[in-house]
Amino acid sequence: SGLTSKEKKRKIKQATIISQISTSLPPAEDDPVIGFQKKDLVGLDLPHNDALVISIQIAQAMVDRIHADEGSAANILQLAVIQQMGLETKINKLARSLTGFNGATTVTVGMIDLDVYSPPVISSQTFMVIDEVSPYNGILGRPWISKINAITSATHQKIRYPIPGGGISQINSDQAMARKCSA
Repeated sequence: SGLTSKEKKRKIKQATIISQISTSLPPAEDDPVIGFQKKDLVGLDLPHNDALVISIQIAQAMVDRIHADEGSAANILQLAVIQQMGLETKINKLARSLTGFNGATTVTVGMIDLDVYSPPVISSQTFMVIDEVSPYNGILGRPWISKINAITSATHQKIRYPIPGGGISQINSDQAMARKCSA
């Protein structure tokens, strides 16, 4: 084989060390499988084309009319919501441009970092703060959805996400509020 006895012993020792390291690592645990079934449609007004509109705790306040939107690359909160929370002084007043799906541009008031409570998961999120007329108090977009590993279903009006310990938690959309917001 061309290897000396000393080189063979060194290779065997390396393989043994690698094997020991590999077997001492805990097995990777997958998140639970998250899905939706027909029974999840019970209680909904069907058929529908409603957005996911939720109430959720942001910082120390329950905020309603939050659009959970996988199509949004940003989390957004209305300035009035921040003012009602008494957190206006925490806004990093750095104006940025937000461009919507239709190409319209909005200049932000600034940005703010706040905790979002999706029990039992708490995630720190950066929000763009806007002062614009909107039926929504805010948008939780892909940054939040991805951070909590959520799966959304507008059809089922639900957001499900894994929780520590292997379970699944759920946030239900308010279908009536979604319709008021889009009216």
